[in-house]
Order: sequence, then structure tokens, then C-alpha cells
Amino acid sequence: MSTSVKSVFESTGSVDEVFGVLTSKEWVDIKAARFGDGALLKAHSQRPDGGVQLLVSRQLPDGVPGFLQRFLPSDGRVVEHFDWSPAAGDGTRRGTWTADIPGAPAKLGGTMRLEPTGSGSRYTIEGDVKVSVPLVGGKAEGFIAEMVKKLAAKEHELLVTTL
Repeated sequence: MSTSVKSVFESTGSVDEVFGVLTSKEWVDIKAARFGDGALLKAHSQRPDGGVQLLVSRQLPDGVPGFLQRFLPSDGRVVEHFDWSPAAGDGTRRGTWTADIPGAPAKLGGTMRLEPTGSGSRYTIEGDVKVSVPLVGGKAEGFIAEMVKKLAAKEHELLVTTL
């Protein structure tokens, strides 16, 4: 079993403007300064077709319940991978995301979509959280899914002020 995650955000910024911020090297530094999570850009590559890949390392948030502590890496870091495709003919951008918590029995990942609206753009993040631990897996999935949603909302607030 797994727990689904979905967040949808509207912005007055165009798809190109939002995409430009989300895939910039500076975005990681802006988030690190705001959230104090030690985020570091490990890799950034722009493909000739307009697609972009980012690899980011950051600290896990505080407040992880005790029953999850023993499954987390000793350095408390997660590695995020974002892979954006080139723009589609209608201006939509699609991508995939994963979050790897080294040594933890958890898998996180899904899709991202930026699409034009009449007044700007819509950013949709969807995915699944799977924790393979008997008895507490479902509880852990719920906690992690809620943390992903909260982080997405905080990042969107920062995105709006950055635009």
C-alpha cells in the first residue's frame, strides 16, 4: 500500500516565469536561506531540448516522530531529484520528482505539471509515499505525506514572493 500526495497551486506568473525560478540554480539558495534546511545544489543540467535536471540535498525537517527516528540517515539529509521535460506545444511543462532518504525503507516520488491558465499558471505536484515497515508503515506514510504537502505549500509561498 502507499499514500498519495497532491498539491495544486495557482500563480499570476506565467509557466515560463515559474519554470525559470523552479529550475534556477539560485532557487535552492533562496529556499535554504528561508527554511534554514541546509539545501545544497548537487547537480544542475540543462538539456538541448529545454529540459532541466536538478539534484538537491537538504536536511529533513524537525519534528520527526520518535518511531521514525531509527529509520533515518545519521546525517538527517534527503536527496531530491527533479527532472523537467521540454515545453509541450500548449506551453505545459511536465516533470518527475523523487526524494531519496538513504538507508530508510521509504520511497517518495511522482510527477509535476506547470500549465497555463487565463491569469497565470497552475503548478500541480502529485506522488506516492511508500514505507515498507511492518505495523508502522501506514502511520509513517501519513506523516511523510503531510510533511510533503506542508513543504510544497511553504515553497509555493516563497515562489510567489520570489516572482
